[in-house]
Amino acid sequence: MIDGERKSIFPDGGMKKQGESNTDQWTWKAMLEWNQRFNEIHDVELMGGTEVRHVESELLTSTAYGYDDRTLTTQPVLFPTESIGQRYPLHEEAHTENAYVSWFATGSYTFLHRYTLGASVRFDGSDVFGVAKKYRYLPLYSFSGLWRAKDEKFMEGVKWLEELNLRASYGLQGNIDKNTSPYLIGTFNKISVLPDNVETIIAAETAPNPNLKWEKTKNVNAGLDLGFLHNRIRLTVDYYYRRSTDLISSRQLPLETGFAMTTVNWASMENKGWEFALNTRNVATKNFTWTTSLNLGFNKNKILNETVAENSTYPAREGYPVGAIFAYKTAGIDADGYPLFEAKDGTVQTASEFFQLNRFGASTLTAEEQRDLYTYMGTTEPKCSGGFINTFELGDWQLNINFMFNLGMKVRTQPSYSNTYFDRGLNTNHDILHRWVEGGSGTMPALLTSTTDRANEYTHFSEYNTYSMLDLWVRKQNYCRLQSVRLGYRIPKKYLTPIGIAGASLSLEARNLFVIASNYDNYLDPETMGNPYAQPIPKSFIFGVNVNF
Repeated sequence: MIDGERKSIFPDGGMKKQGESNTDQWTWKAMLEWNQRFNEIHDVELMGGTEVRHVESELLTSTAYGYDDRTLTTQPVLFPTESIGQRYPLHEEAHTENAYVSWFATGSYTFLHRYTLGASVRFDGSDVFGVAKKYRYLPLYSFSGLWRAKDEKFMEGVKWLEELNLRASYGLQGNIDKNTSPYLIGTFNKISVLPDNVETIIAAETAPNPNLKWEKTKNVNAGLDLGFLHNRIRLTVDYYYRRSTDLISSRQLPLETGFAMTTVNWASMENKGWEFALNTRNVATKNFTWTTSLNLGFNKNKILNETVAENSTYPAREGYPVGAIFAYKTAGIDADGYPLFEAKDGTVQTASEFFQLNRFGASTLTAEEQRDLYTYMGTTEPKCSGGFINTFELGDWQLNINFMFNLGMKVRTQPSYSNTYFDRGLNTNHDILHRWVEGGSGTMPALLTSTTDRANEYTHFSEYNTYSMLDLWVRKQNYCRLQSVRLGYRIPKKYLTPIGIAGASLSLEARNLFVIASNYDNYLDPETMGNPYAQPIPKSFIFGVNVNF
């Protein structure tokens, strides 16, 4: 406000923003391989090598205001306060540099072409871990075994079985979290201590962590490969178990350290599941073939160690999946249109009773007690995911139809309207038509007004995010999408050879033609229900020409 009139701090004209980025990377790699067969029954393969990689990047951004494209000039900006100036930086620079070094070796031994043992080891080092040298290098390793059971003599009479392989492996993987540093990180800043007196400060962002180390994941895999009827039917089954430890996560610190939280290697989680791949050759004639591919994945994960701040009112995910969603379980609405809640003992309570509100609308429960009010609703990750592909070939024509699906997951959507603030001039969806109204029978919460007898509940819904955490806004997110349909045609060589072309083909592909899903009313696409501003995944049509000379 200037002289009682709202004016922009920027000069008249346009905004000109220029950016420049540069990335330099060099890699040095050396490998040595050796393989040998002995007595026609022993096969040995060995490989060793080293790799050094260096990546350096720079980013420069400049912004100017009051730009005149006729004179190619800009105008200076006078920011009223330092905080506003920080919100609209005129010049920014960033520089990152990382170096990596690796040594690796693999080896395998096969006996009688039926029994194979393999092993690999890798040492990776990174300058991300810059304090404790013993944590810079992590030995990554794996062991594996393969048994081609179909090659055994006792399987020779099984003519309908073409392939039978048993596989197993165990290994250790590592990961680097580049967002965490072992050093005390400070950022330069400017603050206004007194009017017209700007001081430069260094603000500490995170506490130092000299024991920062690699995140580690142990993997156990077991698999089965089957082939039937001259491999017209092929089935692959895999089971996996992964346990991740030393994951970077937050932990509380004594306040006398100057930090409330810090990030350390202490969290852990597990993943386990099954994967199936079925490939069939349904029809195979001289001029026509039809093949089908079905992939299924069933995954469960669980966080084993995690903590939240003592004053956090949202539950920790320990014992639950990574994408766990918690919400307040409701039990309909009361005679005044206020949401009712189902307590853990099964009783139905008003918001005042459920949260034990004082007259100002604040809960008198401790943070831990408020965390216990939540109910686990599900996870944002699918319980089952996969794809289904059919391919048809008739002469020089090929048709490919590809479906993908995700099942068994949930999503938290944003409330479609506010129950304490509603502007008739704003856009809203049809949920508002199902709200409770006096004398009616709506199923959604009413538009509340402040009344003396329930003022604390009205204040609670208007001042806190309780309304957005109701289970009303947690929805199923099951969908199956026709990801692509592709029609291709190979031009016969008799038309191409005379003009010197080795091969040519034409294709027409349509992507995202339609989706079948559980209820996603009021949203553009089931895959993006969690973001009300997300655009729907667009339909696209692609025409392609491929020519080989």
